This record gives sequence, structure tokens and C-alpha cells, in this order.
Amino acid sequence: MFKKTFLFITTLFVALSTSTGYDSTDSLKGSLQVTTFLDWFHHAEKYVHARGLLFLDVIPALFLIMMAIMFFKDGKKVKALLTIFALLLNLAGVFLDIQYADPIASQMSNWTPENVPGDWISLKDEWIKYVGLNALLGLVGWICFLTTYFIPARRNAEGKQLPRFLRFLKNAVLFFLTFSFGLSATRLIGLYLFPTTFDISGITFIEMHRPLDIAIRKAGPYVFVFISVLFGLLATLFFVEGSKRKGWLAVCAYIFLLADTLIALQGNGPLNDLFLSWTPTTIPDNWAGFRDQWLRYHVYRDIFLFLMFSTLFVIHVSPEGKEPVQAN
Repeated sequence: MFKKTFLFITTLFVALSTSTGYDSTDSLKGSLQVTTFLDWFHHAEKYVHARGLLFLDVIPALFLIMMAIMFFKDGKKVKALLTIFALLLNLAGVFLDIQYADPIASQMSNWTPENVPGDWISLKDEWIKYVGLNALLGLVGWICFLTTYFIPARRNAEGKQLPRFLRFLKNAVLFFLTFSFGLSATRLIGLYLFPTTFDISGITFIEMHRPLDIAIRKAGPYVFVFISVLFGLLATLFFVEGSKRKGWLAVCAYIFLLADTLIALQGNGPLNDLFLSWTPTTIPDNWAGFRDQWLRYHVYRDIFLFLMFSTLFVIHVSPEGKEPVQAN
């Protein structure tokens, strides 16, 4: 039980390390109002500067080291090596951040709308590039660590076996879902550690929110259908394989996704429509109340996403639960 609990905590920290503490940097690329960028940056930097290195790098690295030691002690050398590789990628991201991103961030911390340099946009975009590279290395590290979930300790010849292609398909679907929703499960932690959205002005909020919301409106329905198909396929393959426990767990995880989607449509949706109707000159005085309500709905959704990922984790650590083949 201890090893499974430790594995779960390590998994959460490794997924969290894919974040840099700065949200929505894509909406800040290129030309934009300097006041918008500085309003966001100064508030984000005060949290990331104080907490980012510890929670996004140091603590995940310590857990990865301990997890690698546990794998080596259990004789799981391949899993240990993948864990060490994930650790090295994490450290490479820290190096990029300290060597290249932090010096630029130090310059930007002294900027005001009146004293920004003439090349401030190119400097900002260069900083965003290195922050993005750090996140990319963390993402690759997350993939490496997650791969350890799919290395079997031994071949189980008992019970019904799916054909090789279907086994590969089942593992590929499970990998994709765990990879995607492992990242989503850490959003609640990120919101607590880096509550930048609570501090920025109304103008900054709507200007950063608008492009993201428009993109989600276009892609959201297709993504939901795609994920639904994957969950249906995964549950079906588990039931056909004879792993009924895992099949029902997949159904349970999908129910959590439905709860998340329902809150998004009924709670966040109407508020998103309201935000899109605002302009910098028409933001109401009580706009922060609407923002807080919008964030509360996100907290509820994040709780369901955390429960969904926890269910996927239980699938990974549960025994096969197959009926043994009767001898003739």
C-alpha cells in the first residue's frame, strides 16, 4: 500500500512539473498592450519566483530520486532508468530556466509602462520561448515516467488474452488518457500555488481569456467526442479481456468526465458568453464577482478531473482480475 501511495504522489508531482507556473503564455506572444503584459507578468512572477523552483522542480526531483531507488531495489531496472531520465529532463529544464529565462525575467521585473525598452516585445517572446522549452522538457519527462506504468513485471499467461493488436490498442488508449488527465489533475494544485488570475485587472483578464475561450469553443466538441470514444473503447476492451473490475473503473472515470463537462456547460459556459461581450470600456464594476464565480466552477471541475485521474491510477495498480483457465 505504501509503494502504491508513494507512486501516486510521485506521479502527481511529475505531472505538476510540466507546468512552469505561468498560465496562458501563448496569448501573450507577439504584439499586445504593454500594460496588459506587465499587469499579468508582475503578478505571476511574485508567485513563481517564490514557489516555482520548490514545487515545480525541487520536490518532483526528490520524489523521482526516491522512486528510482525503490525501482532499483525491486529489481525493476528499466523503470528505474526511465525515472532517472525523467529526472534529468527536469534538471535540464531548470538549467534553461536559470541560465536563460531568469535573466530576462529579472529585467522585466523592473519594467513599467513608461520605461520599457524599444525591443521589449522581442525580449518578452524570447523569455516565453525559454519558459516553453522548460515546459516541453517537463512534458517529455512526464511521458518517460508514465511509460514505467506499461512495463510488465512478468508475462501473465493466465486468463483470456486479447490479440496482440488489441492489447497494443488498449495500452495506447490507456496511456493517452492517463497522460492527458494526469496534467488536468494538477490544475487544482496549480491554482492554489499560482493564483495569478485573482490578482490581474479586469482588462487583462478578458484580453487573456478571450482567445483561449474562442479556441476551446471551436475544438471542445470534437475533443469531447474523441475522448468519449476512447473511454468507450477502453471499457469494451477490458470487458472483452475479462478484466471486469477495470472495465467498470473506466466507466466510473468517464462519469467523472461527464460531471466535469456538465459543470463546464451549465456553469462556465454562460459566464464565458458574458466575458466575450465585455470590452475594456464596458467591464462592470462588479466584474471580480463574476470572475470568482467562474473560478469556483473551475475548482469543482478540477475536483472531478482529479477523481477521474485517481480512477485511472487505480486501473493501473489493480490486479488483472481474470478468471483462470480451467484445465481439461
